[in-house]
Parts: sequence; C-alpha cells; structure tokens
Amino acid sequence: MEYKFIEDKDIIEFAEKHLHLSYSTEKEVGEFFKELKNIKNINFLEFVKEMGIELNNNRKHDTMKFLKILREYRNPVMSKAMNKVKGLTNSIKNKGLTVEVPKNLEGDTLTLTWTIRSAEDVEKIMSHLGKKKEDIKSLITAIKCGG
Repeated sequence: MEYKFIEDKDIIEFAEKHLHLSYSTEKEVGEFFKELKNIKNINFLEFVKEMGIELNNNRKHDTMKFLKILREYRNPVMSKAMNKVKGLTNSIKNKGLTVEVPKNLEGDTLTLTWTIRSAEDVEKIMSHLGKKKEDIKSLITAIKCGG
C-alpha cells in the first residue's frame, strides 16, 4: 500500500502488519505522529512502547484499539467527556428508544426517538423514561457543558 500522509518507515511497517487504515485514518495517524515528533520529540516506537500497545492479530479490532489510544492521548478531555456521555446514553437506551447526541458534543440538545407498535409500548417507554429521568437530566447537562 502506498501512504500519502505517513512518511516514517516504522509507522508504515506497523500499519502494514497490524492495521487497516482508510484514507482519513491514515491522515489522522500521519498528522498525529508528525505533531508528536515535532512538539514532544517522541517517535512512533517510543509512543507504542510508552502506551503499552498490545494487538491481537485482528486488523479491524487492532485498528479500532490503536485509534482509540491515539485519540485519547491526543484529546484526553474530549475522550473523557465522550465516555461519560456514551455511558449515560447507553443507560437511557431501551428497546424501542434510541438516543442521539450532537457529534463531538457541539450542540445543546439530545434526540430521543421512540418506536411504538402498540399501546403497551407507550406505557413501557413512559415508565422507562420516568426511571431514567435523572440520567436524562445528567446527559443534557453533560452535552451543554461539553462533557
């Protein structure tokens, strides 16, 4: 594979062996390690060693794991905020009820979508929402505060 944004041979060897990078993720990885080298003088192999990155020979899973580590390192505050929001969102979700939050928490609303097939579904969802009232309030506060 030819890389447009990655120049470091160590990164290329690692990517070819362990990762499946799309055009955009290749750009993200290339820019991240270029910045890391220029700003903190940390090279790719030092980063992998420092972060204790262990892969499982599953390119799709390993790519997601690698990108998660990279993103958490690059944006720790946003990662923490997104994890909090994801936990609250998962707590609120239910059969027939989906929860959507603004991308990158850039907004101040959340969207609840109900799928109602019967009168019983209305009662179930209303009961569920009543039980999750505090989580919903926490979620909207988290969104408005950016985490």
